[in-house]
Amino acid sequence: MNTRLETATPDEIAARGAEMTIRAGISDSPFGRCLIGETPRGICNLSFFDNEEEERSISEMSQEWPLAEILWDHDHATQLTSRMFAPETHAGSPTVWKVFVRGTDFQIRVWKELLRIPSGSTISYGELAAAAGNPKASRATGTAVGRNPISFLIPCHRVIHSDGSCGNYRWGIQRKSAILAWEALRLTT
Repeated sequence: MNTRLETATPDEIAARGAEMTIRAGISDSPFGRCLIGETPRGICNLSFFDNEEEERSISEMSQEWPLAEILWDHDHATQLTSRMFAPETHAGSPTVWKVFVRGTDFQIRVWKELLRIPSGSTISYGELAAAAGNPKASRATGTAVGRNPISFLIPCHRVIHSDGSCGNYRWGIQRKSAILAWEALRLTT
């Protein structure tokens, strides 16, 4: 799976989603229910949640793009998750997913580095900080990882502590462990 990161322009950041439409929906995935939001520029939200957290997940997306118009389309979300989590069994090129984010310069650098981590691999927060250009910024790197609004496609689940322990995950440590195991299994089949 390939992901291409599109970043919001300064004007788009200032506009906070004004004149933007997000096609959003809730779908099931191998890792539980998820909320997907997509703009013409790419997926702007992918968050996992447990049933009691649905409203919080919707609220977080709305806070990220407070002036955007949200059009609900659960069928479209289901189509996206079907493609996103399907086994890649065809001989052609894998799907390229466009993601659309807004963030600080440092967050964008961290998220771009996350895209370089191969499926089935992990990296420590310190290694990620160094790759993002600031080896002494492990804590800030952890904050940037935690602010990632697009789970799975921007693979923040691949960041672990230097001692090999899983560390935190915005969408739950059990989910993080399941995604890492799922990726490792896909490499062997």
